[in-house]
Amino acid sequence: MTKSVVEVVTFKLADNVSESQFLETAQAVNSMLDKTEGFVRRHLSVAEDGVWTDHIEWQSLEQAKAASESLMQFEAAGPFLAAIDGESAKMAHNSLKMSHA
Repeated sequence: MTKSVVEVVTFKLADNVSESQFLETAQAVNSMLDKTEGFVRRHLSVAEDGVWTDHIEWQSLEQAKAASESLMQFEAAGPFLAAIDGESAKMAHNSLKMSHA
């Protein structure tokens, strides 16, 4: 049985990147996600301390991992990735146990 997973990435923005600039680059990545097999939904949030969390739900772990590889080849992802402080980034894949809308 295929189980849904949530990809959770936490990070800070790179120096001199504004929230509005970052959100513009994040929006550009959505076009790739919309076309990627297994994509369910995405939420992007920021805490008061400036740590962002990108929550992306996938139908399976395999699809999540494949999407991560595809992201590196997606031209619009360049500005998005450049806007993130890479040293602060942490990624995890969690099994989804409950969802409520």
